[in-house]
Amino acid sequence: MSNSSTKFLEGLLLGGVLGFIGGILFAPKSGRELRKDLADGSDEIYKQASTSISDFKDRGQQAMQDFQSKGDAVLKQATQQFQETRDQLSQKIQEMGGKSSSKVSLQEPESAQHM
Repeated sequence: MSNSSTKFLEGLLLGGVLGFIGGILFAPKSGRELRKDLADGSDEIYKQASTSISDFKDRGQQAMQDFQSKGDAVLKQATQQFQETRDQLSQKIQEMGGKSSSKVSLQEPESAQHM
């Protein structure tokens, strides 16, 4: 959306809100009726906001769980690939040097040992 159309939409929204507020304030109602209408309207806005916030929170928690499970899967796969590569490298070193498997040992990085 271009900048001028964004400005137009912002102005349209602001004009609508100001018109609504002006209509409520200048309506021929008693103070008691006006206060009741404003209280009812604010209660409705609060309920809608609470529902929206709750939905947003639920979606955020679900996204976090999805992210964590995907991260765990990637970490597990990376660990398996590392171990396979280490084993293959150890085997090749043994073949090249003719050494026994008890003498050749590749150490895992500290980060992999703590999983």
